[in-house]
Amino acid sequence: MHVREARPSDADAVRRVAEAAWHDAHDPIVGPDAVEDFLAKYYDPDDLRDRYRTGDGTTFVAIADGDLVGYASGVPSSDGYTLGAVYVHPDSQGRGVGSRLLERVEGDARDAGYDAVDLVVMADNDDATGFYESRGFERVDGHYDEFLDVDGYVYEKEV
Repeated sequence: MHVREARPSDADAVRRVAEAAWHDAHDPIVGPDAVEDFLAKYYDPDDLRDRYRTGDGTTFVAIADGDLVGYASGVPSSDGYTLGAVYVHPDSQGRGVGSRLLERVEGDARDAGYDAVDLVVMADNDDATGFYESRGFERVDGHYDEFLDVDGYVYEKEV
């Protein structure tokens, strides 16, 4: 497996991974209709292609046996560096893909001069909170997502 920056040609595969991973992780929390609404708003393949072409944030993809199996995005700003997403196709979870993607985003943050990475995760997503906590992230605040109508947590880690 290797990790590289996303290319415009990755957009359809990222959408497929997002769809599978989001339904797997979030259907039990917010329901499939809310997941579909979220995917339609944030994972339109044409929008993804434009984002990857213009460099709006940084997205990395994991490739295993020629297939895109996961992705992660980082969003640098004047307020700090935010981990926007780490998602791995359910068929490829448990193989270190998410860890490799997270390490790449953390490295990107360090290279850009940031000393910490923050993220938001749904409060009831025990797999995600466990993943981030086991990798050194600490819960620092609560968060409410109006779009999904769900409570969450803000996590942070020094890099």
